[in-house]
Amino acid sequence: MDSVYKLVHFPLKGHGETVRFIFAYTGVEYEDYRVKWEDWPNLKNSTPFRSLPYLEVDGQVIGQSLAISRFLARRFHLAGGDELEQARVDAVADCWNDVRQGGFANWFREQDKEKKAKLGEEFFGKTLPECLDVLEKLLMANTDVEPRVLENYPLLRAHKRRVENLKGIKDWIAKRHITRLT
Repeated sequence: MDSVYKLVHFPLKGHGETVRFIFAYTGVEYEDYRVKWEDWPNLKNSTPFRSLPYLEVDGQVIGQSLAISRFLARRFHLAGGDELEQARVDAVADCWNDVRQGGFANWFREQDKEKKAKLGEEFFGKTLPECLDVLEKLLMANTDVEPRVLENYPLLRAHKRRVENLKGIKDWIAKRHITRLT
């Protein structure tokens, strides 16, 4: 019997989009449940780690987006082919997560316009380009977000296009919900 999957996340792409890409790429059916913002305060304490997304698999719950992505990648044979390759994949995922959780999250959540502008300057002017530089070099060595952000990173732009044109992912992008985050 096939497993039953339910992704629970906010009505945005964010941390859940990688999970949606995996399901789209593999063609595995899942329920994409979007929690309404106004319902979140009442649900928060009942979620694993008091955060979203989480994934239900046959009634079992997995929290944390990277754990979910790694679980699905292993389950659907998308993970690294050996331990070393998997460690390299994990390193890239962890690098990107550091960027998302650090500068981007701080900038996104900031309400004060002046502080937000300063955080944006730091994140988009320094933190993100440094990360993209690293990722660009990794792609260059292993030839096997926002368009403006990637304009100085041709290999990352090309890689992004390749991923977005993969069977399943291309279909998902065409039909996914329009949200405020890329």
